[in-house]
Amino acid sequence: MVALATFAVLQTGGSSDSGPLNAIAEAAERTQEQPGGRALIHTVVSSPVQSESMTMTGEMAFSDDPERSQTTFTISRPGSDDSQAQMVTDGSVMYMRSDLLGSLPDGGAWMAMDLSFAEDLGPSLPGGTDAMGELELLEEVADDVEKLGKEEVRGVPTTRYRGTVKGSPLKIEAWIDGKGLVRRMQFVKSEPGGKGEDRKTTKMRIDYFDFKSVPEIDVPDSDEVYDATEFCRKRFVT
Repeated sequence: MVALATFAVLQTGGSSDSGPLNAIAEAAERTQEQPGGRALIHTVVSSPVQSESMTMTGEMAFSDDPERSQTTFTISRPGSDDSQAQMVTDGSVMYMRSDLLGSLPDGGAWMAMDLSFAEDLGPSLPGGTDAMGELELLEEVADDVEKLGKEEVRGVPTTRYRGTVKGSPLKIEAWIDGKGLVRRMQFVKSEPGGKGEDRKTTKMRIDYFDFKSVPEIDVPDSDEVYDATEFCRKRFVT
């Protein structure tokens, strides 16, 4: 997981030379070390030219032993009925099922992808649903981090920080509580669309709560799964 340093120094009145960058990194590490918990996710993908946007909202449960998460979310588009989806992650493997996927080969009910092939692709915002994986982006925060002040998140006092991810258009904010845990993260990423498409902006907010809850999360049976790893590897890795 993330391996950065020093929120504890700030809390204990030690040297401030480490600055807010290390405060954010340490909070990300501590949050990922929690045995379990829950998160609310809200993502909007929009274009400055087109009036239409896509919104994804969902709730995640995550467990550290084994390292798994389960998310149920709703996908909304103007003029269309809402779609429902489920996602389960087991280490680097992601399983997803949704009516948006249509009929999968081999009669599969779930589509699986082993995302370990994407580890060298750099900072990204994949899928807009991986609440725990997004914490790892915090180790890539550049030196322009600034402290924005105090705010409450779901009734919990926090300190808010803002920065950018190195080598990426990704802007990031983190709200850290008095125990050094991330209570909210927000990302804004602007990037060109595909061929003939307008520039797209993705805004994602994640609220973390109910730490130390350890939900039981099961992965789909292998006979229900279509493995799309090779297709995705050819699609995204050149």
